[in-house]
Amino acid sequence: MGTVEEGAYNAVKTCMGVRKEDKILIVTDRNEIIVGNALRDASAKITGNDRVKLFVLEDLSARPLTKLPEKIEQNIPWATVTFWAASSLPGELAARAPFIRKATEYARHGHMPNITPRLMEQGMCADYNQVYALTHKIYDVVRKASKIEITNDIGAKVTAEFDRSWRWIPSDGRYHEKGKWGNLPEGETFTAPKIVNGHFVTNLLGDWFSEKYGNFKDPLSFDVRESRIDFSTLRCENKTLKDEIINYMKTDENSNRASEFALPTNPLLIAMPTVGNLLQDEKARPHIAFGDPYQHETGAPWSSKTHVDLLLERCDARVDGTQIMRNGNYILDA
Repeated sequence: MGTVEEGAYNAVKTCMGVRKEDKILIVTDRNEIIVGNALRDASAKITGNDRVKLFVLEDLSARPLTKLPEKIEQNIPWATVTFWAASSLPGELAARAPFIRKATEYARHGHMPNITPRLMEQGMCADYNQVYALTHKIYDVVRKASKIEITNDIGAKVTAEFDRSWRWIPSDGRYHEKGKWGNLPEGETFTAPKIVNGHFVTNLLGDWFSEKYGNFKDPLSFDVRESRIDFSTLRCENKTLKDEIINYMKTDENSNRASEFALPTNPLLIAMPTVGNLLQDEKARPHIAFGDPYQHETGAPWSSKTHVDLLLERCDARVDGTQIMRNGNYILDA
């Protein structure tokens, strides 16, 4: 598709709108140092080396992180643009979430957990003018929706109902103002659903499950009743994965509560097979998450220490009875 360097330029210049006067803080780790260095080099070409700081997590703290390293926290107020480009390990949402909150107090933020060179060459090399256009087209369709139904040919059948006072977020890949942030590669529109019911079947999970399992062969399935997972219905042939997801979904009182409903808006990725990395694949397929609802953005009135997305393949989607997606592809009028 492209190169890591082209993807880094897209992230720095197109998505984050970096200018000569900006100050860039990049958090990476040893696994993703290629990406971290590419973001640093792309930033330095615009701002100069003295306005870019790069931190490698393993140089500052043992992994998995239990909290945000003090040196990173102290440097956030210096920055006007931040990136988190590091692999995700179990429990590290406890560090990533505070980083996002503080980063958006002072800067605009590009969040890239589990980013890889492959994703830089693919999703980060998309045409972000097209991403912007499709994001806002779908946003206009769904932002006043009362109900969206999702089905697919492997047994998923999900109905989500929405509170119109909660906000839909158009994640369009343009974060040029202080306080704005998004996951890169980008392209989705999402909200917190008020009520979810139905049957889920998935082969890809978010958070640290994405890096550990990728696209897993034996699907995970379960029923959701009034937004809560019915653990008695949860099935997966991989016992380790089954036990890990149950433990994760029982972290706190809202870990098993449906918290995000999202539709993809990256045209390049929608047309491609998934790669087993949720950071990219969630921009290609509909997905629903459980746990934290990003209350600050959506307005949903609860919180959680966890947030895990579930990808839904080859979907049909209907918004208040009108079909907008068939077998994973949008069928909207021009």
